Amino acid sequence: MKNFRFAGLAALVMLLVTTVFAYATAHATVMEQVEKDFAPVAGIVVMAAGADTYIIDLDGSSGLVVGDLLAVVEEGAPIVHPVTKKILGTLDKPVAVLRVTQVKGGYSYANVVDPQGDSVTIGAGAKLKRYSNLSAAFRDEVGGHEAMYVGLRRALPQLEWQESVEGPAAKLFFNVTPNGLEVRDAESSLIRAYAPEPGHGTGYGAVRAIPTNAITSPVSTPARPATTLAVVAPTAAVLATGATSGANVQMGAIAPPQGGQSDSAVKYEAGGAQPQSASRTSNVFNMEFPQFNKVGQFKKKTVMADFERVGGKLLLAASDGGAIDVYVVGEGLEQIVKGDSTTMGQILALSWYQPQPGETYLVVTVWSDNRINTDLLKLEGNRLQTIVSGYSKMVAGFDLDGDMRSELLLAQEFDRENFYGRRVEELKLLSGAFKSSPVPLTLPNSFQIFGALLTDVTGDGQIEAVFVRNRRLHVFKGTEQIYKSGKEMGGSVSTISYDIDPDAKYTLINNVSFEVAPIAADLDGDGVREIIAVAADGNILRNVGVASAIDSSWLAVFKYQNGMVIKGTIGDKLERPLQGLAIANGQAYMLATDVGSLLDSSESSYLLSIPLQ
Repeated sequence: MKNFRFAGLAALVMLLVTTVFAYATAHATVMEQVEKDFAPVAGIVVMAAGADTYIIDLDGSSGLVVGDLLAVVEEGAPIVHPVTKKILGTLDKPVAVLRVTQVKGGYSYANVVDPQGDSVTIGAGAKLKRYSNLSAAFRDEVGGHEAMYVGLRRALPQLEWQESVEGPAAKLFFNVTPNGLEVRDAESSLIRAYAPEPGHGTGYGAVRAIPTNAITSPVSTPARPATTLAVVAPTAAVLATGATSGANVQMGAIAPPQGGQSDSAVKYEAGGAQPQSASRTSNVFNMEFPQFNKVGQFKKKTVMADFERVGGKLLLAASDGGAIDVYVVGEGLEQIVKGDSTTMGQILALSWYQPQPGETYLVVTVWSDNRINTDLLKLEGNRLQTIVSGYSKMVAGFDLDGDMRSELLLAQEFDRENFYGRRVEELKLLSGAFKSSPVPLTLPNSFQIFGALLTDVTGDGQIEAVFVRNRRLHVFKGTEQIYKSGKEMGGSVSTISYDIDPDAKYTLINNVSFEVAPIAADLDGDGVREIIAVAADGNILRNVGVASAIDSSWLAVFKYQNGMVIKGTIGDKLERPLQGLAIANGQAYMLATDVGSLLDSSESSYLLSIPLQ
């Protein structure tokens, strides 16, 4: 019996020693991989390659991968040893953060994701440091991984580690989850993950590094009623402290509704009983949307659409990029016009314009001969009559007072390098031609006319500029930014890619998305309009033509109240892009579309509505 007990005790001790050794070895393996993946790498900015896009001198040979973050640093005063007079370093100051979007041979592309100020200028030669001078925080969602936190701080001393996640919003979050170690940015986008192989649990017995271009969604949130205002996001005053709008964990922000676990997530069923059932009528696939009212559908994709109230009727103009259809929206869809642009090319955007009630024009922006052209078509009964053809600037109509009549027409210069030029003008139609004049509003330098709204959303009687740029919703009062959302807004399927300088030796490609313009409506009856805009998640870098880059879309609501912005949603998530929206007749209308691909040629569009009363 004594020998048995001794043998059992010895076996237990050996098991404990083996377990501790295995954990320590696995822990060291994780630290070695993390230290390698987040090692600081120095580089410089070579040149600008578009709006908030830069070419840098780092590539895959430096260990750079898509998704890496680089601090743009401004070199400060030297740190001099008082005795030896040796220069120990410099007091570097980060002025912006870039995210790598493409890795080429000898260079890479990176976009600005976090400027330290709206007017920051990044010039050629600016110094870069990968994963340096960035704030970082550690979260242990499992418990018992304090040693890993200590190890991370030792392995990555170039990061500015926060003692608590309750401090200012960090740029990097190292999260220990039941599935492994995840590293995410301030907007919850996955940068890297270290998942244990099956059977190792959370002990990190074997490390599987997940690439940086893996895109995942934030954690699912509970289902919501039709209209919910739940997320409090900071205004510019809070942004100045370093907090990140719409993704500020310290503010208790609630993420947009995510699919997969919510009982109210949209399920594409006929009658709600038999999953995946549908019917075909007149060669049109009849898809049902149980959580929405389906007003109508047509057998064509939609790359852009716009709504306008004309003579008491709600009109919808939609384009698949090649033709234009106009419908009257009632209990169903009644097609009244089928036409095309005068300029041959790819239709990118549509916009209504009514200088006087009933005098109705449709502005059509076309990409033709590697440049922008605009046609102005007049709605005459059941046809579109050409008034202006091939205008060399981008043009869009704006509804300033929320009556669904776009009475202001603006034009913006086309800039090959940045696409959106700085110069914006007002246009008026005189004797069949455009006449330009200064804009009667103060607009920020970053304003763009597509994906934009001009109206009073603060209730002070003054016009604010609202626009979606680089997946964020911006709100400006004059040249002062009062709000910037998280990077989840927009996500249009209307896109182009073009060579900035076709005559240059090296090809520089600019990718541009034409976002659906936000709208404004007083949803709660307090006399102040809320902003309603399309939000989406998905892999925006997915190859065009293979599949839509949008995994799901929803309607986001932004309400300005007491100097703060309250964020919420209307309705549920749709597993389709949204290419048009309107608030009319007590309904929220949205045009969802199926975009065909090389593997699936099926294309349809669906006009859906949600009652708001």
